[in-house]
Amino acid sequence: MKVVTKPARIVAAGLWACGGMTIRASARVVFGASVGLSVLLAGCGSGESSKAQPAASAQAEAAEAAAPLPPALTEFDADGLRARAAQALREQRIHTPAGDSAVDYYLALRDKEAGQIDVISALSELQPYVVIAGEQALLDDDLAESRRLQDLLARMDPQAPALPRLREGLRAAGAARERKAREETERLMAERSDASAARAVSAQRERTAAASTAMKAAAAASAQAADEAAAQASTPASTPAAPVPAPAVAAPPPVAASASARSAPAAKPMPRLIADASPRYPLSALNRRIEGSVEISFTIQPDGRTSAPRLVSSQPAGVFDEAALAAVSRLRFEASGQAHAARRTLNFKLPSR
Repeated sequence: MKVVTKPARIVAAGLWACGGMTIRASARVVFGASVGLSVLLAGCGSGESSKAQPAASAQAEAAEAAAPLPPALTEFDADGLRARAAQALREQRIHTPAGDSAVDYYLALRDKEAGQIDVISALSELQPYVVIAGEQALLDDDLAESRRLQDLLARMDPQAPALPRLREGLRAAGAARERKAREETERLMAERSDASAARAVSAQRERTAAASTAMKAAAAASAQAADEAAAQASTPASTPAAPVPAPAVAAPPPVAASASARSAPAAKPMPRLIADASPRYPLSALNRRIEGSVEISFTIQPDGRTSAPRLVSSQPAGVFDEAALAAVSRLRFEASGQAHAARRTLNFKLPSR
């Protein structure tokens, strides 16, 4: 038997008359419409049949609830779909789980028997539940469930007024999720970049400290060697006594010999600079309009390259140090075959506007 249902009247009035039997819908039951639909489709027959076989109806409903579901809705006939829809409504499975809800069974029933008023009315009255569930899925950030419910609503009524609003909400939520993921990725990349820069600065400081220690050790060794050479030169050489005195041939005065030995060697000329290197202006200092200067000491190698750059002073401290050290390491001088200690002051000036 096919009976036209009007669940809206169940919700509004709380009463449903079926073959002389009256069912009162509780105001506390959220799914009043679904209860009314289930009673109408599964419990209402003829008045005499309902009174004559109450035990048989209860047993049939229990057996139907325990029966396993087939893999596809297309395997049910119209009566089977109606029974499954009634069971889903009794169990308050309005729109979930997917493929085993009242809406799914009514849609399958509409595909089998187009134009059935009771099916069309049931789908119309169940639309608010699907809309509310879709909005709640958006609030819970469950975009997959929201998309499924929107597709379900579009199958129920492609012209449903709530569809544009739900679709816009899903689009905005998806864009917000993508933006959040992109910001998180950028944050992680920035953290990794900062960590790499900190490691590079620490390594450069360690190299500078090692080079400074080596230069100090070399300077101490050179000073010690110079002192030893000066001590040896200041000691006069012993001259054996001549067996035959000869006034015309006199030994040179020891004072003159000592003065000759003490004469300082000529200073080594500084190699000529052949490749200058301008320091790169730090972007942070450029944006803050900061100027300054840095003095660097370094060693000119015999082949003209520079090594062991060391920070002597900087103003302001820590702003231009790395740029100055990098610029000094790129300087090139003429090859002189000898090592030279040198200093250089690099000035950082903003371009005139």
